[in-house]
Amino acid sequence: MRNRSYQFGKSRLTIEFGDITSANAQVIVSSDDYYITMGGGVSASILRAGGQEIMIDAAKKVPAKLGEIIVTTAGRLQAQYVFHAITIEGRRTDRGKAQAKDIVRNSVSRCFDLLDSLGLNSIAFPAIGAGVAGFSYEDVAIEMADVVAGRLAQTNRAIEVTIFLFDRFGQMQPIDFIKFFEEFARRVPEVAAHELGGPIVSAARPLSPPTRKRADPVPHQQELRLKLNELTEERTSLEEQLARAAEQQTDETGRSRKRLAEIADERIRILAELQRAQAEPVAVFISYSHKDQVLREELEKQLTILKRQGVIKIWHDRKITAGSEWRGAIDENLTSANLVLLLISPDFIASDYCYDVEMECAMRRHESREARVIPVILRQFMWDKAPFAKLQALPTDGKAVMGWDDRDDALYNIASGIRATVESMLAARSKGA
Repeated sequence: MRNRSYQFGKSRLTIEFGDITSANAQVIVSSDDYYITMGGGVSASILRAGGQEIMIDAAKKVPAKLGEIIVTTAGRLQAQYVFHAITIEGRRTDRGKAQAKDIVRNSVSRCFDLLDSLGLNSIAFPAIGAGVAGFSYEDVAIEMADVVAGRLAQTNRAIEVTIFLFDRFGQMQPIDFIKFFEEFARRVPEVAAHELGGPIVSAARPLSPPTRKRADPVPHQQELRLKLNELTEERTSLEEQLARAAEQQTDETGRSRKRLAEIADERIRILAELQRAQAEPVAVFISYSHKDQVLREELEKQLTILKRQGVIKIWHDRKITAGSEWRGAIDENLTSANLVLLLISPDFIASDYCYDVEMECAMRRHESREARVIPVILRQFMWDKAPFAKLQALPTDGKAVMGWDDRDDALYNIASGIRATVESMLAARSKGA
């Protein structure tokens, strides 16, 4: 039996011996170094299957930091995104085992945070940490399954998670799979207790992942990127043919040179269209109580670099010009925003307009996936039962800004979280999602 599944409420965890590039999931995770070179192991397999488009997208976001998750396109893969977990820092291999385990666990947890932020419900992990971190497959599966089980047990959403373990030498026999899962059950009985029953699958072939109907056809921008990749491969093939022909001038070489010129023109047209699609900044709406204006202004300063780069444009009610109908201006900007920041405090909750109008509208748009909503906790109060409590809040762990020893640290933490969300939104936009 090459796999076993474990049910947690509406969600399922599957541990499978197989090829992650065949996964039918919205997200595939790659374990990478801080320059995302994708030069070996699972990451190299993902690059081969997905194409150079993944590397081109990743090149815009390096160098990354140890522990970060970088989101890129998935190229030709069935997935929508690749999450690059930065688990290797340069050439360092001297980390202690305890620290390496923390990196594995934190990487898995951060992937779940992004999954929630993007509103996705399926993800495929490799054995993060096997290899450079020095873990055995048993250790990796146990560390990852422990984190995954904890997250699935806490969510009300239906999420499907697969951890792929690769039989790199193709020498494992049916008894080896049985031994692995027996050892797994012995070491993490709290996870094994959720095992699903079912017929034993022949070890001659991997169990096919469940068929998941894609919500939409391939978006237009993804079609453009696939076409760009095809043109790149065709260009490389023609250049190799011309190089072999050397100085010969035949009808065939003439046609090849003409086709190369056509490819260059077509690539420029596609690249221009993709650049136009990505040029529009993410529209950010800030909903807040006027009693929190000082904190709102300080947060805006932290986001200045994103505004200067043209990545975001911010709107709040202080931008209403004299003579404008204020409610109409708020409604127009709220309903057209891509990202809504709810600056939460007791005064926000006490404001009928903030709570009953702006927050309700924002939550409706979040549920319908028309916009993203991030609660930003400014001052502490009982918010765990509020409608937005199910969303990932900032700062980290929902610790209120006013509860931090250094307010700048709190605001930087918030700005970093917003930047990560905006980057994921732009990545989704670049695929036409």
